Amino acid sequence: MTATAIISGLQQLGYERYDLASALGVSATDAGLRGLTTEFEELPPDPYAPEDGRFRRFGRGVLLPWNGAFHWMPDTAAADGSQDDGVTLYQQGAYNPEYLGLVRRIPGLTEGVRRNSLLAEMVSFDFSQTTWNNAELCSPIVVGVHLIKLAVTGPGGRAVASPNMLHQDGEPYTFAHLIYRRNVAGGENVIATPHCAGSVPEDVAPENLLDRFTISNPLDSYAVKDDMVSHYVAPITADSGSGPAERAILLIDFTPMVPRT
Repeated sequence: MTATAIISGLQQLGYERYDLASALGVSATDAGLRGLTTEFEELPPDPYAPEDGRFRRFGRGVLLPWNGAFHWMPDTAAADGSQDDGVTLYQQGAYNPEYLGLVRRIPGLTEGVRRNSLLAEMVSFDFSQTTWNNAELCSPIVVGVHLIKLAVTGPGGRAVASPNMLHQDGEPYTFAHLIYRRNVAGGENVIATPHCAGSVPEDVAPENLLDRFTISNPLDSYAVKDDMVSHYVAPITADSGSGPAERAILLIDFTPMVPRT
């Protein structure tokens, strides 16, 4: 696997949408997709915001650009020192004002996720859409993998992403892949110019809103180039007026181990 200099929407506009099911030839009965679906159905609550209807796991790996090899990093041991409840440390610095400077301990990925063949294909596809300079291609690339589910369990419920505003992530590239969407109203994605970070879409001038769309089918996907845009996902409610409703998204981000120049 190599990174190629693709003149694409991602490089020109700062974002791009993908039909990953078609690109990878994945059907609804694919074992990898079914495995990821099961993992999302069993996600633990976000320990920092269980009242917001968020469930999540997070892990990191290292990709070697010169030969395409990918290796998972181990989880951090749990607070009590056990190895049975590993977590991954996660800090967004100033990029998430809701957790400013906080190092969060997010439940780590299961072995089922780490061994999932479709996830491996997704990491490879996503990386092939990115571009890097020579120094970055001679250094490992850190790959973050986030499983995030927004879920509403009953009438009047509302589940909210974090941060609940236009924002940037701090990683050069982030790819978002829908795994499933069930009985959901809302969850619209908004792409805007970078200086809109910190605002909600309703307060942004129309000329600064670059796109609005809703991803609906398994493996509907999009990517953002962090320095060129800000982005947002709206809260979800139950489409039928009652729960349950779930929106399951797999995020993959890429950060070089050397500073970008």
